[in-house]
Amino acid sequence: TRDGYPTHPDGIISNLPGTISPVEFRLVYFQIPTEQNQTELHIVWRMEVEVLDNWYEAYVSASDPTSTFSVVDWVSNSHIPHGRARFEPREVELTNGNVSPPPQPGSYKVWKWGINDPQSGKRSIEKARHDKIASPLGWHTISRANNPTYLNFTSTWGNNVFAQENWEGRKDWIHRYRPDAGPSRNFVYEYCHESGRGNIPDCSPRDYVDLSVTQLFYTVNMVHDLYYRYGFDEVSGNFQQDNYGRGGRDNDAVIAYAQGGGESNNARFRSPPDGKNGRCHMNLWDFVSPDRDGNLDASILIHELTHVLSTRLTGGPANSGCLGFDESGGLGEGWGDFLAITIRSTQGDGDGDGDYAIGDWAYNDINGLRHYLYSTNPTVNPQTYATMNQPRYWGEHAIGEIWAEALWIVLRGLIQKHSFSSTFFPPQPLEDGSIPVGAFYRSQAVGKPLVPRHGNTLMFQLVILAMKLQPCRPSFFDARNAIIEADRMLTGGENFCELWMGFSLSGLGIDASLRDADPWGGSHRTGGLKVPVECQLVA
Repeated sequence: TRDGYPTHPDGIISNLPGTISPVEFRLVYFQIPTEQNQTELHIVWRMEVEVLDNWYEAYVSASDPTSTFSVVDWVSNSHIPHGRARFEPREVELTNGNVSPPPQPGSYKVWKWGINDPQSGKRSIEKARHDKIASPLGWHTISRANNPTYLNFTSTWGNNVFAQENWEGRKDWIHRYRPDAGPSRNFVYEYCHESGRGNIPDCSPRDYVDLSVTQLFYTVNMVHDLYYRYGFDEVSGNFQQDNYGRGGRDNDAVIAYAQGGGESNNARFRSPPDGKNGRCHMNLWDFVSPDRDGNLDASILIHELTHVLSTRLTGGPANSGCLGFDESGGLGEGWGDFLAITIRSTQGDGDGDGDYAIGDWAYNDINGLRHYLYSTNPTVNPQTYATMNQPRYWGEHAIGEIWAEALWIVLRGLIQKHSFSSTFFPPQPLEDGSIPVGAFYRSQAVGKPLVPRHGNTLMFQLVILAMKLQPCRPSFFDARNAIIEADRMLTGGENFCELWMGFSLSGLGIDASLRDADPWGGSHRTGGLKVPVECQLVA
């Protein structure tokens, strides 16, 4: 490796039947457990195999090619049964860029940040609020190391995302259709449901594809800028085509597909290591007529985008195999749900306390895609750590519900202690590059990181920092402990008891245990309600 990243592969196999890109392979060591509770090092071939709907990281014995030790899928999806396919080609034109200096910010008629879906609020014209630190050249410009210095786009392309439709459900993205707003970058398009046509069949998603791709472009950029300010930067493996010389690997903006064909009632994210483009596939949902566009349900899109955050932070940006299955895979799903509903909770008045769903608009069900609404009320959501002993909780999405619910309960304790912020976005830097504190951050001690002032922004920061601290293939206990350690690093541990009390309410107290760990469902979990001795008087 070099700088923590693998060097060039030992070999490449091209045109392998069933694959959609060359298969890269390299010789590595792989640690395998033995029956005596020990481990052995084996020499294996590490292979990256991309097929149409999956992207595998496989470890095959170098001495016995019939022995496969591990297979991890870099693709995460929404776990909904597939519906009917759609295959209707359309004429497309390539988007042209120009080479002038970075343009003024564009404007987009969208459901602004915090509005989850068309039933939650109305569209408005929003100026690009690109973050000056995360996206210093804006959302439509890619800097170049040579002449021309800048490449500006008038379509839904930029440094953080390349967004377009994919009605045919294929890998090709450069030649797909995307809206081009011209030099004004005024992305304002009709939504037929707002024109009185919402209840008749001819108001289909294709009628508003320009809006759909615009919403996709806007939301992906907002997520990029937000996660950046909480620590998902270039060195940590974020998704950018150009990293501005700030570390990490370039050339990995998200390739985002709207209204994907080939399947419905699903969404997927392919999360390869840093330096390779992640791919976000958003599909149509046919539980109501006309079909609904998954791009317009922010909870689904933010969930999918969070996969690249958790995948690249857990185990480091060069390793995409740390969240493959069992509890670690469930953690990946749970973080996606938790951050999506936490962002959604800033939409209304009050302190965000409420019951929230994932995918309720797309799925046309107020309970959304999960077994229960996320709630601090145990009569609404009774799930705890021991719930995973039930037969229907062996899959990653079901496991993820337990983790997201636990985090939601922990969050409430921090909000009660530190109050609530109506925005997750930190203030923009001053002219001298410094970050103002005041309402958003606490006063910064010399040489110390900035600490969010409010309970919900602090929890957001703790969760993201903890992803960097936990080991590869973490358990619930590892992830819990990493959050507590993150608080110690940021605040000196002033929320130690609040965190433990919150986790204990979900059965993740100090006496919780896992026996006979088995990724295929044979594990037995015992919930724990106890907190450390120093917290018992507080409790």
